[in-house]
Amino acid sequence: MHSSRQQAEQTRAEHDVSWLAIRQPAVMRLLERELGDPDALGAALELACRVLGGRTSLGDLRLDHRALQHGLAAVRSGHCDRAMVRSLRDQIDELPVALARAEQDLVATVIAAVIWAVLDASVRDLGDTLVA
Repeated sequence: MHSSRQQAEQTRAEHDVSWLAIRQPAVMRLLERELGDPDALGAALELACRVLGGRTSLGDLRLDHRALQHGLAAVRSGHCDRAMVRSLRDQIDELPVALARAEQDLVATVIAAVIWAVLDASVRDLGDTLVA
C-alpha cells in the first residue's frame, strides 16, 4: 500500500518529468542517450527537474543539443567546479536508488553538463541584455 505522501510524491515526480519533456526536450534526449540504466536515468531525471524546474524559474530558457554537447565537453575536459560535482554526488547518495560508482559518476557528469549549459546560456543572455 502506498501512503498518501508516497502517492503525492509519485504524482509530483510524474508531473516534473512531463514538464521536463515538454519544456526541455533536448535535456530528455541527452539523459536518455547518455544513461542506459533505468536507475541512473531515474536519478538524473530527479536531479534535472531540481535544476531546471525547481524553485528558481528559468523563464523561457530552452537548452538545445549544441548547448548541452558544449556543456558535456566542458565537464568531461575538467572545466567544472569540483564543489558542484561533490554536491551532485551528495544529492545522488540521498536518492532512494542504489547506483554503482561509475553510474553515479555518469549521472553527476551529465547533470553538471546541464548546469553548465544553463549558466552559459544565462551569461550569454545577460550579455545581450547589457549590450542592448
